[in-house]
Amino acid sequence: MFRGFFENIDYDKIPEKEFLESGKQTKPSSSIKRIAGCIAGNNNTTIQIIRIIEWIKQNLDYKNVGEIKFKRTASEILESGIYTGCSDFALLFETITREKGIPTIHIQTAKKKFVEDLQKSKDIEVRGHHFCECFVNNRWILVDPSRGSVLQNYDNNDFNLGQYYIFSKSTDIFETGISNVTDNNQMIKRLFSGFDLERFHPANSIEQEISR
Repeated sequence: MFRGFFENIDYDKIPEKEFLESGKQTKPSSSIKRIAGCIAGNNNTTIQIIRIIEWIKQNLDYKNVGEIKFKRTASEILESGIYTGCSDFALLFETITREKGIPTIHIQTAKKKFVEDLQKSKDIEVRGHHFCECFVNNRWILVDPSRGSVLQNYDNNDFNLGQYYIFSKSTDIFETGISNVTDNNQMIKRLFSGFDLERFHPANSIEQEISR
């Protein structure tokens, strides 16, 4: 799935069923398959999306453990009972959605303010967010799993999400070559240190009501 950073997917040429395939980081364990089987609803409604998000929030606890961020598989995240942030949450979410028959894409972004600050000073903390694209009701929607929001009026050809800018679409994080916090931070700083700020044009807005 991953074509490279800042490269979009050719949605017209790739059948949606291809986005049901898992990667090394999102291969479903027997536990994930069992959980997916217990979540009610069919794969053609956003109700099921919300139920998966709610299940994760009810059964896992947030713990900011930086040294394990980006390192774990979805199965390891589930078995540990903790998620370290939006990246872990999205990884487990997309593993369950695919098991439920919902084509899903992992999206990595950098925060717009971080990109602007990075071009003034290289010694700043990396700030970004992880989203997912899900194919529901015969169209692609944008899901923010850790915040529990769904944007249905979404242009998947535009990488500008308002406060965030997409730099990667992939099966999971491992597919992009990132496997720890250091990899992530170095990669994002390299990608955005010379980024053209004119690309921050008005585009998709994620400041909307949750659509269920």
